[in-house]
Amino acid sequence: MPSFLSCLPSRSSAAVQDEPLLPTADASKRVVKSCIFCNATRENGFAVIYEDEEFVAFHDRTPRAKEHILVIPRAHAASSVRDLTSQDIPMVRKMLALGCQLVPPSPPPKAGFHIPPFSSVPHLHLHIFSGPHTFIGKFKYPITRHGEGEKGYGWFITPDQVVRILQKGGKIDLGRG
Repeated sequence: MPSFLSCLPSRSSAAVQDEPLLPTADASKRVVKSCIFCNATRENGFAVIYEDEEFVAFHDRTPRAKEHILVIPRAHAASSVRDLTSQDIPMVRKMLALGCQLVPPSPPPKAGFHIPPFSSVPHLHLHIFSGPHTFIGKFKYPITRHGEGEKGYGWFITPDQVVRILQKGGKIDLGRG
């Protein structure tokens, strides 16, 4: 698939969700065997810059800004931002805090999630950017807002917008939040 189409899914989220999770006694260690991000390690070719029991962070394979990293939960907690509930708010906040620690503070980092069907890997991942976007990056990662920072129509959503929607009991979608 050409890189400019990499925002389009090569496999549906439903296909991955239908696959059995590998057996484990601890739900925080769930993995989907065929999920590439469940296997995000240096040995598997990822440019890992941080890892702990909860999260892994690595450089995006096709960076769309001077600094472009992904922060993922180590466990297959969700296939996308659409699967999140209010119980996931602490995880979203931790992902953002971690990502902001891993990129230069100036200019202030930007962060967001793609909303399916505009996500390429069905494993929750947060994009963190620092510095100017590339030409394609400006179009692939647009942050839309209306009112007091609420989500506008669009396929990319900030962690703050996610938290506000989930706190209200809402679900994440392409429409206004």
